[in-house]
Amino acid sequence: MASEIGNTAGMNKARVESFSDGVFAFAITLLVLSIPVPDIKSADDQLLTTALLRAIPQLIPYVTSFATIGIIWLNHHSMFHEVEKVKHTTLTLNLLLLLVVAFLPYPTSVVGRYGALRSAVVLYGATFTAAGLAFSALWFDIRRNRLSRERDHARIRSTTIRNLIGPVIYPLATALAFLAPRTSLGIFFGLAAFYFLPGLKRRGNDGP
Repeated sequence: MASEIGNTAGMNKARVESFSDGVFAFAITLLVLSIPVPDIKSADDQLLTTALLRAIPQLIPYVTSFATIGIIWLNHHSMFHEVEKVKHTTLTLNLLLLLVVAFLPYPTSVVGRYGALRSAVVLYGATFTAAGLAFSALWFDIRRNRLSRERDHARIRSTTIRNLIGPVIYPLATALAFLAPRTSLGIFFGLAAFYFLPGLKRRGNDGP
């Protein structure tokens, strides 16, 4: 087993990207299960309409998680597009990132079902924190080992700074959840928008 792991240094990056894309797609698909179906006493259209309207706030964690996974996927693709070869450390850090991404639908479902309860939001924030740290670790590994063909140092510096915003803000917002969980959810949503919306207009690696 050890010898097989050691041989991953020469793995084709296309296999890594294909496997990663599958995990991202699976995680995004699972997110829809985090949206609870309204529970009404009878098949009454008025009751169902009222229940659906009341469930609108529960869509916030779904949208937040979808945007977060989406921007990770976009930037993961952009980052590996520049990679020249895949080393064992890079593979390990990539698997760590996918571990967190695959887990994200669970805390999303918890928040969707129980709302802005402190424990639910803390779990949600802790998962985002782990995602931000994992993505940043992968980015720094690629940069440190010079696996990228990127030569635009200004762009690399800007990307690094943006990548550090998540690992700083996420734990602070998670700590805030002990006092104001609703405010924390708003911060998570705002940070997802910060990364996602600019990412539609630029080409680069902006982390979660």
